Amino acid sequence: MTIAHDQSREQMKAELEDSERLQAISLELIKDGRPQAVYETILDGAAAIMRSQFASLQMLDADRGAAGELRLLSHRGFSDEAAQFWHWVSMDRASTCALALRTGRRVVVSDVETAAFMQGTADLAHYRQSGIRAVQTTPLHSRVGTLIGMLSTHWAHVHRPKERELRLLDVLARQAADLIEREKTETALRASEERLRTAVEVGGLGLWDWNVLTGEVHWSDEYFRMLGYGVDEVTPSYENWSARIHPDDRAETEALLQHAREARTEFVTEFRTLHPNGAVRWLHGRGRFFYDQGGQAIRMVGAMTDTTERRQWEDRQKALVAELQHRTRNLMAVVRAVAETTARRAKDLPDFSAHFRSRLSALARVQGLLSRLANQQRVTFDELLRAELAAVDADMGRVRLDGPSGVKLRSSTVQTLTMALHELANNAVKYGALGQAGAALSVRWHVEAGQDQKLWLHIDWHESGVRMAPATGAGEGIGHGRELIERALPYQLEARTSFALGPDGLRCTISMPVSELNMAR
Repeated sequence: MTIAHDQSREQMKAELEDSERLQAISLELIKDGRPQAVYETILDGAAAIMRSQFASLQMLDADRGAAGELRLLSHRGFSDEAAQFWHWVSMDRASTCALALRTGRRVVVSDVETAAFMQGTADLAHYRQSGIRAVQTTPLHSRVGTLIGMLSTHWAHVHRPKERELRLLDVLARQAADLIEREKTETALRASEERLRTAVEVGGLGLWDWNVLTGEVHWSDEYFRMLGYGVDEVTPSYENWSARIHPDDRAETEALLQHAREARTEFVTEFRTLHPNGAVRWLHGRGRFFYDQGGQAIRMVGAMTDTTERRQWEDRQKALVAELQHRTRNLMAVVRAVAETTARRAKDLPDFSAHFRSRLSALARVQGLLSRLANQQRVTFDELLRAELAAVDADMGRVRLDGPSGVKLRSSTVQTLTMALHELANNAVKYGALGQAGAALSVRWHVEAGQDQKLWLHIDWHESGVRMAPATGAGEGIGHGRELIERALPYQLEARTSFALGPDGLRCTISMPVSELNMAR
């Protein structure tokens, strides 16, 4: 009786110590929120309750492998090699935790040397190498019954745990399962928040969250920057938002916000902001109000994007469309004029076709030059001149070009000047310096400021050594070219021109205003 009484008293003492230990562990889990520290507290408690020399805690990664794999979170007593070997455990391994993963039930092996499913496996070799002789693994389940991990204890000798110890371990396992489930939830939440933060940064979104009742507002970092504030430079508020709206847009934007609140509709608008440095930015805002049961607005959340570049692109596109329409009208007028003049002077239909096709080709070349230009770029005179000489296959050995390169022409003058240069070059090949042996062509040009404060381009086209034909000294081509230079250029380009047929060739001068972009020269 005395021995039994002593054993009973020792058992009660052990149970009391274990209960106190579980209570202390619970307090420690609440007090220390660091995952690794909490894992270690659980393992210390498991090893103490089970009187084991080793312990391990694993979490199930359901997305890894075909049926999920167990990842080692923490351990007690493993060598580095053993910890590396059991860092990931799949269902087809020969450990107790792999068997518990397959069955979903607790596995107890009192002697690894006699466990049939371990014989001849790498797991048994590592048990031996680590000095482990007996193992138990208890599955950890979430509150809804989903397997989420394993809690194992290991002994250095043959051992079978008592039922009382396993019942206490189950209490600790419940706490471990809750901890792992919480950690998985927090990890998923952190990953979700990181994805959201990345999406917000990549998307250039500025977010706001407004407590309408208290006036408290939260702005994301990008929202501060969109309004021209440094991050945390001011306390987020309705007033600080309104203060940065452009004065011309403020009343309308605030009215739209108030309407969305009262009508319970989505707030969608685009407005300008005015930054302290004078910069104006366009912002597109979209948000919605939330209401209590009484219909009172209590909260508003929304997002903003910077649409300044899109607005600038739209403005550029409108300007380009307007320019295209203007050029098209001008081009049609030029084509009509060329067609009428060519038809009036043509001898017959083949003659009309040849001259008209040649002049349309000149127009096509200049349109090609204009279409390749970016904003603020201009066709240059030397580029245009060389293109027309190349088009008539001029022998450049007999041509002297003398003038500055890169003289920018007004876009509105390029088509008409092209036609004039085309006529001069074409006639030089047919009747003048580029079609007769021994003749030569000199083209000189320079830019100077006129009395009207405009920049003027002066062009001197001089042919020499030409054997002039008797009487008119020219054909239809010179007549059309002369008409273009003496009448069209002064009328359309405000040019001053001269056209003279000398005894040994043509002398033509053209003075015309050019782009103010040449001021930098």
